[in-house]
Amino acid sequence: MKIIYYKFMAFVVTWLMRLLPRNTPIVYKGINSALTLCEQVAVLGYTRVIIVTDEFLGSSGILDGIKARLTESGVEFVVFDGVLPDPAFDQVQVGEAILRTENCQAIIAVGGGSVLDAAKMMAMLHTNPGPLEKFDGIQKCKNFGLPLFAIPTTAGTGSEITLAAIITDPVSHRKMPIADTKMIPGYIALDAEIMKSMPPEITAATGMDALTHAVESYLSKASTEATETQARAAIRLIFMYLLKAYQDGNDMQARDAMAMASFYAGAAFGKASVGYVHGIAHQLGRVCGTPHGNANAMVLPEVLAAYGDCVHARLADLARLVNIGEPGSGDSQLAGQFIQAIVDMRQEMSLPLQPKDLKLQDITGIVDDAISEAGKLYPVPRYMSENEIRTIVNGLLAA
Repeated sequence: MKIIYYKFMAFVVTWLMRLLPRNTPIVYKGINSALTLCEQVAVLGYTRVIIVTDEFLGSSGILDGIKARLTESGVEFVVFDGVLPDPAFDQVQVGEAILRTENCQAIIAVGGGSVLDAAKMMAMLHTNPGPLEKFDGIQKCKNFGLPLFAIPTTAGTGSEITLAAIITDPVSHRKMPIADTKMIPGYIALDAEIMKSMPPEITAATGMDALTHAVESYLSKASTEATETQARAAIRLIFMYLLKAYQDGNDMQARDAMAMASFYAGAAFGKASVGYVHGIAHQLGRVCGTPHGNANAMVLPEVLAAYGDCVHARLADLARLVNIGEPGSGDSQLAGQFIQAIVDMRQEMSLPLQPKDLKLQDITGIVDDAISEAGKLYPVPRYMSENEIRTIVNGLLAA
């Protein structure tokens, strides 16, 4: 009966994702496109905005050019730099209170996925007041949010183009998935110059996050020709440029390519959704505080291998796309080689393979919640058994 319920939920989610109307954001791309976006804030008539970011970025100097361009354009601003990794309700509420008190007309979000998610929810909370718990689920917002301008500083989450945000309940520590087409930012700048200061370990983790989005969306039962084209583009770019960006942060061609890869992957999974990798990764973040990109990297090849024959043809397509394997090789062999290439990439970038402080007594809760999340929300290639998920999670325990 549970599988029947999951299939019904997957059907509902699939058609909601396909049929719900959504914004088509204006995208600025290239070096200094973040400054162009700031100029457009003034062109659009906004004279007072809030810049949402985190403490590190707020003090790093990355915002200096953005602040200067806003001032030159006649736009006043306040800064809220209180967003933490895996943002919680209170950060969203504090930020919204500041923008309301300061009479801000729009939000400029500068940061990674946590910052962008928090800014999305601030925008929605401002026009849909009430407890944040009411947004839990799909399409729960009545009104469009405050205008949102997104400047991602990492190439991984794709949050700048997705309809989703993940906000943590500080009491239960549950990561609350919120999906609403009204949350898609209206204006986006993909600026490699902003991303070049990203440290290698963040480049690696966010790049694997983008790869996970692309691969899981490609395998999703909700994929379409359009999302598959976007996912393939992302995967091609990641295999070509992620290691280059990791090895040389000043390689602007690689940075620019990874910004596009993240964007394509975000666009793909924003419509086709993800799978068990995310179901497990979200629980690792909740229980162990594992950064999301790292958590995805820890289990991506293992989940792909566990899916088995049902994904071999699709993974073989991806292997051919990135020139893995010999001509004439069978699908199963190519699928295995594609999975091994991800393992090799993970090792070459020295990504961690075990979450910190994962305990044996945590396993059952992680497994149960991962199965529930994936079953209720994600159109996965096939439904895995509890033993299959438990084997993957047990493999994360430190020896």
